[in-house]
Amino acid sequence: MLEATQKRTYNYLNEEDKVKENIIENDDFIEDARGFLQKREGYTDEDLATKEDIYDAYMEHFRYQNVNEVTAIRDLEYAQNANQEEKEQFARLIDLFETQKSEGFFNAAGDYIQGIASAPSTYAGIATGGAGKLAALGGVNLAKIGIKKLLGEGIKKSAIRAGLTEGAIGTGQGLAQEMTKEETGYQDDISYGNVALTGGISGITGGVIGGGAGILQTRQALKAAEKLDVAQTAQKTLSKKANAKAKATLQKNKNSNAQKYISKNLNALDPEKVDLGIGIAREIADAKELGTLTGKLPTELYENISAAALDLAAKGKLKINKGDRITTVLQRAIADGDLKVPEITKILKEYNLTADKFSLLYKAELSEAGKTMQVQSNLVQTMQASLKELENAGVSTVGAREAKEIAENANKGTFFKDLDRLRLGAMTSQPATTMRNNINAGLRVAVDMGVRVADNILNLRNPFDSVFDVAKYMFNPSEANVTRQLLEGNMPDTARKLFRDAADLASTTGGESKLAQLGTKLNYFNTMSDNFFKQAMLTASLRRRIKDANIKGLGNDLDEIIATGKFNQIPDDIMNKSIKDSLEFVYQSSFEGADKGLIARKTRGFLKAHRDMPFVISSFMPFPRFVANQLKFLYDHAPVIGYIGLENIGKKAGYKKATLAGFADSKLVKEKAAKQIAGASMFATALAWRNQQGDGVTWSEFKDDKGDIIDGKALYGPFAPFMLAADIYYRWSKSNVGGETDIGEIAPSRENYVRETLQALAGSQFRTGYGLYAIDKMIDDLSGEGDFIGSKGEKILGEFVGNVVNTFTIPLSPFKDIYSQFDKESRFVPETRMSGEVNFLDIVMKRGFRALPDIGPEYDMPLADPTKTGRVIAINPLEKQMFGFTRRPKKNTLQAEMGTLNLQYYNIYKRDSNDLIDLYTRHNLSEGGAETNLSERMKTVIESKEYKRRTTLQEKRDYLLSKAKEVTALAKDKAKTELEEESKGTGKLSVVKQQIWGKIPESDRKTLDTIYKRLMREDKLAFADEGSQEIKDIRSNLNRMILRPNGEVMPLYQWALEVHSRRLTD
Repeated sequence: MLEATQKRTYNYLNEEDKVKENIIENDDFIEDARGFLQKREGYTDEDLATKEDIYDAYMEHFRYQNVNEVTAIRDLEYAQNANQEEKEQFARLIDLFETQKSEGFFNAAGDYIQGIASAPSTYAGIATGGAGKLAALGGVNLAKIGIKKLLGEGIKKSAIRAGLTEGAIGTGQGLAQEMTKEETGYQDDISYGNVALTGGISGITGGVIGGGAGILQTRQALKAAEKLDVAQTAQKTLSKKANAKAKATLQKNKNSNAQKYISKNLNALDPEKVDLGIGIAREIADAKELGTLTGKLPTELYENISAAALDLAAKGKLKINKGDRITTVLQRAIADGDLKVPEITKILKEYNLTADKFSLLYKAELSEAGKTMQVQSNLVQTMQASLKELENAGVSTVGAREAKEIAENANKGTFFKDLDRLRLGAMTSQPATTMRNNINAGLRVAVDMGVRVADNILNLRNPFDSVFDVAKYMFNPSEANVTRQLLEGNMPDTARKLFRDAADLASTTGGESKLAQLGTKLNYFNTMSDNFFKQAMLTASLRRRIKDANIKGLGNDLDEIIATGKFNQIPDDIMNKSIKDSLEFVYQSSFEGADKGLIARKTRGFLKAHRDMPFVISSFMPFPRFVANQLKFLYDHAPVIGYIGLENIGKKAGYKKATLAGFADSKLVKEKAAKQIAGASMFATALAWRNQQGDGVTWSEFKDDKGDIIDGKALYGPFAPFMLAADIYYRWSKSNVGGETDIGEIAPSRENYVRETLQALAGSQFRTGYGLYAIDKMIDDLSGEGDFIGSKGEKILGEFVGNVVNTFTIPLSPFKDIYSQFDKESRFVPETRMSGEVNFLDIVMKRGFRALPDIGPEYDMPLADPTKTGRVIAINPLEKQMFGFTRRPKKNTLQAEMGTLNLQYYNIYKRDSNDLIDLYTRHNLSEGGAETNLSERMKTVIESKEYKRRTTLQEKRDYLLSKAKEVTALAKDKAKTELEEESKGTGKLSVVKQQIWGKIPESDRKTLDTIYKRLMREDKLAFADEGSQEIKDIRSNLNRMILRPNGEVMPLYQWALEVHSRRLTD
């Protein structure tokens, strides 16, 4: 509780006197508010030039705290890190705000609205407008802004969803506010009643207003439902006409061998084993209810497929003999010219069938083959080859991979494949990942707008024609969902593959084991996000392409095509390109298709190997599909480079011919030009962003409004290479070597930009502990001192296994972030590299479960960063889950100078190969006030005249690094001395001596072991202590004392070093 001695004059004002006019004249308030705002918010003296400025900023802050959970949790962190004087200052201001007379809603409205608008819960509450928080206002201060009870009932579903969301976040916000009051001393205990009240009011009011907001969504949904109903009614009319023709065809061919064969295969189709898509599944469910199933398919669909197959056989004069397969016969007929693809398309259209629905016949044939032929490999290969050709011709949607899975009933995979899929699913399961994907998709929408504007100009259309289509369908997902449902109904296979859960993980056939399904379920939020953007992009792309093409017989209006039931008549090339646009929008293209170049074929092969060899490729590159799509995005949008024609390498026509043909295609040239113009705009935007950040940061960092650093690597995603290019240009343009710019000034070595380029191109593959980073680290360890058989190998293997185990526990990371937000000690980043004598299981446990909350009272040892004083602590970890990025404290002088000089952590400090020496060295380098404190010593160097007189960046780097090496060497010597002292009296060889021994070449150590054993057995050496007299290998006894023939007693370790130095001269 805030004691009387801790209060100041403004706290004793009567409530009626606690108004702005009196408060701004109180010098104690001005002093407290100025101090708090400068420390907590980072305000400058210029920002707080007048008493009015100070009062307005104070009110804005506390109003924000009442409606914005981010402000509330940042206040808690500030209070936890503050000293006693700062806590009392904060508590006094809380006391004033809590007891201050209301200024009325309209005076405060601006701050509250801004606070609500910037709160993540506003958007998580699904368009509630933050009403729950606005109503709660700290849980107990409703009267402050004059909110009256809101009456009326909105839409139930939206109300419940918004109420639960706002209620949960409101409870967390209320807890943060109460903990802040306790931490500052404003009150002695947390009032859980206030916490519950905040959550309850947020939930109830959020639910009421959420229901009201749901009315708008429901209107959109009703309009979309009406649109879908009109389309389906029109489709049914066409379908009945087609089915009447089908019945006539079947009657004509009644009891024919061809019909019997087709019926036999269609009857073998099992929807429980072969995923037929949501659209077909709905039709089957409806037909089952109506009793209109033939086999396991709706009768109408069954009849239409059978009739189409019979007509195709008749048209091509095909004979299906015993042992023949429809797939093979049909493919052969196309290859021989007996059947033309347009003829097939015409027949399918007559029976209201798409290639997707007709492909059910191929799936049925594959299922039957799997049952009756015991999956003969040559049969499967023949059918695969046939289906590949049919797919390329556009009359099948069953790919070779899917065909093999269906025929071999391989949809359940293997245990290790499924376990790896579960692991990969776990790696991307955090809300933070979804938030990053959402932000990146928002950037992608902006790029799409730029591409469309450029394309319109190049094609002499209105520059803004259809530019905002993707955004339109994002804000009206119900209308985009109509397109999705029509796709699912008419092209079930295509829709299933496009909208399948966790597209990077799901099997081709859709069949999954329970283990694999769990991996898919863990990606629920990512899947929902991906499909949201895919349906918006699909609808926008169809709308644009149809409008641009003005299709004969269909027109140029997607809505009109839908309304007339002709969605399934959209030309394949337009549909396929729109689906391709959707997949590329979320970086999920599989690079499938006919006559793909060498790069695409090799990429497909690599993706196949990633699936077929669990834990092998995925251990160093977990998500190769994303990386491949990111590289393609960069290639497509990079000015000039996109015209090189890399996609034509390895094509049948030859690189030169295919590339020249591309230049002759004006439409393709304009399409590429539009993307490259957008790419140039991206670079210009990235450069403007880089200029805004100024010196003191690297390419992947940016500053928030307080000067804290945000790591943008994962956030930038596929845009990272543009950020890196902008950073290179920025540094080059500012370089000055004798009055001229010099590219050599941008980095200390080539290695820097090799590493950073890999980081930019591969993004998430290089996170600490995962992917190529882990392999790189393993190689460093393998090349270090010591034998692999022993502690060194145990450590390397333990860390590798631990990193793999950790990927399974990543779904628990949000719980760690939530817990540590309210427990300061748990926020310290733990040391994960083991020190001292440890075993394999200890290492696996330490690294494998680092995603779990660090719950006291015994906390893990905090990480020491040699570039800063003190231990490393996470800043507001809960924000990472809210926004998708990690925040670090404002840089100190050394770190800012490293950013200016483009020095990375590994440039300034190279880790010692011995973990314990490395640990002690880093702790010495980060110890405040110590002679070995690197950041403090380097601050003196950076501010010195000797440093400032060096005018070029490279000269500054050279000087700074040399001074840093001196301090690091001093810290390492101190660490070794400390470790030597600690080992005395333990009877064990110190880690320093162990390291020196490990640096002796293995062959030399073997020679020393032989000499030692020989002399011991010849009684020319003897143990001089009370230990065992057993002669073991020299390494086991290095800590023992020995007696030499001359009577000298010395450590065996010292004797071994002496013998090693003179072994070739004795």
